[in-house]
Amino acid sequence: MKIRLFVVVILIFGFQILPFAKQKSKIKVLFIGNSYTYRNHMPKMFLDIAESNGKNVEVNWCVKGKTSFYRHSLRKKVYKAISWKKWDYVVLQGSSRDMLKDSLTFHDKTLPGLNKIIESIQKNHNRTKIVFYMTWSYRKGYKKLAHSNTHFKMIRRISSKYKEITEKYQAKLSPVGLIWEKLYFKHHIKNLYQPDNAHPSKLGSFVTACSFFSTIFNEPVKQTPADYLSLPKQNKIKKVVWESVSKCNK
Repeated sequence: MKIRLFVVVILIFGFQILPFAKQKSKIKVLFIGNSYTYRNHMPKMFLDIAESNGKNVEVNWCVKGKTSFYRHSLRKKVYKAISWKKWDYVVLQGSSRDMLKDSLTFHDKTLPGLNKIIESIQKNHNRTKIVFYMTWSYRKGYKKLAHSNTHFKMIRRISSKYKEITEKYQAKLSPVGLIWEKLYFKHHIKNLYQPDNAHPSKLGSFVTACSFFSTIFNEPVKQTPADYLSLPKQNKIKKVVWESVSKCNK
């Protein structure tokens, strides 16, 4: 009788305790960026993907169109967003042209602006991890600058600079631009861009959100949320994303 009573007590309290034991605190992610971040509600895409793959996340964003790292560093809303919570991850995205600027401008404006933002993040919570959002080349490059006037020249410049600041700040890198290049040229997935040849299509934003999932959680996207099942080439995209992120963040 005592044994039976003991088993009943274990069952009763076991079912009460187990749900609490499985609960994990939310991983809090803040996106700071411009239209490359907010187009197609990309942070919401990231949230949907994370939840579909069993992650408990909270996602917020502080965005403004056509904004460089330097201009982000002047925005009061950026520091208000940073101080709002103890973030686990802060994703930083400036203008693609940030990485095309001459050396003097890059070191006199871009880097000091980044220093100011990152110092604020670290002061708010010293365990916050920085994730840089490597942007992509315009479809045909940036014609106004000889060193970036083709797609290949522009992405080489962007990727080189993002790798440089990732190492400088001991951050993580989401290699979105290199993933886009591989999908576009090697796998002939062309519909990543909007007609302006710069901003992301819905598919382009999906690729970007997958890249952030794999960068932050160090695993491939396995489940696609129902809202995005109609997007083409999903399995190929998820495979290329995981291969690229794994190689980038060894």
